[in-house]
Amino acid sequence: MHLEGYKLSNGEIRTADEAYNGKSTLLFAKLIKEIITKNKISNMLDYDCGKGFFYNNPSNPYGLQIKSLRDYWDIDIDLYDPCFEENSNFNENKSYDKVICVDVLEHIPTDDIDWVLGKLLTNAKKYLFINIACFPAIALLPNGKNAHINIQPPKWWHEKFLNFQDKLKNIKVICINTLVENKKTIFPFAI
Repeated sequence: MHLEGYKLSNGEIRTADEAYNGKSTLLFAKLIKEIITKNKISNMLDYDCGKGFFYNNPSNPYGLQIKSLRDYWDIDIDLYDPCFEENSNFNENKSYDKVICVDVLEHIPTDDIDWVLGKLLTNAKKYLFINIACFPAIALLPNGKNAHINIQPPKWWHEKFLNFQDKLKNIKVICINTLVENKKTIFPFAI
């Protein structure tokens, strides 16, 4: 899907250049910057960053003119996405002040969520920032099924995190569950 693009539920096609380019992270750029500044964050991992296009390119996310996310956040940033070769290297032994994971977990099969959450928490020293969509995607998998294969209510995700109490002692988790109600997107905080 990274290399070939994909179909959308409305019948349109998302091109390979647009596919998983990291645009979802732009919505949270200002909030992530505030966390970085207030908590003296020096390094960060974007886990499953997609192509990470906006880390090195200018954009106007929601009225905020930036040269790039790297420039805007002004910290050491590693990118990881197992499905995009350029960002597929991951040092599992490295710790980060902050790990972010935006628009990812709803794409992970339910049976794999525990080990993925374990990785995220193991690599985070201070903060884990997560956004999870709790609604069907507009993207379709090559088999025609919805790309959000793990749609759960916010309470389910909250309870899932509570299973990791031992790893949460020194880490602050910000989990934003995105919901769509009456065709409007809302972002209630789950943790």
